Amino acid sequence: MFGLTGTELAARAIEGFVFLLTAGSGLFVVYMLVGLFRLRKEQKGPAYRGGIGQWTWAAHRITGVLVMAFLFGHIVDTFAVGFGPELYNETIALYKQWWFMPFEVALIAATLYHALNGLRIILFDFWPGLVLRQRAFGYAQLVLFAAGFTPAAVFMLRHAYEASPFS
Repeated sequence: MFGLTGTELAARAIEGFVFLLTAGSGLFVVYMLVGLFRLRKEQKGPAYRGGIGQWTWAAHRITGVLVMAFLFGHIVDTFAVGFGPELYNETIALYKQWWFMPFEVALIAATLYHALNGLRIILFDFWPGLVLRQRAFGYAQLVLFAAGFTPAAVFMLRHAYEASPFS
């Protein structure tokens, strides 16, 4: 079909599936953000005027969906190993492209944020009195996220830039 071998066709199908997962995840993010920012006729401003608690809730849901979509796509492309190294290598070639590296950085960001927010939620579950300091914990989580993510992002994006045609 279209001059492609069976391996190339299967690799394109897997890449298409990964694209659909990425696009679907992006639509979910847009849906969540539009829901948070939507305006109602009878009120001025966003529909929800919550503080950092609402934003951490939304970010936790968004990052959870994004990480789950990546894991599902990763399981599918790793499944290609069972059909031979040619199919696996063809499929994994997508991840080695310079323009795909920022998505890997976003995956690190989503995973780190989701993990730190999960730890914050666990603290609140075991020590309910800490909920009274939710704002302080939310900002502490953001500081820890920035401290952990910034060096990794700089390192990974520098590599993406060096591999790009713009360097």
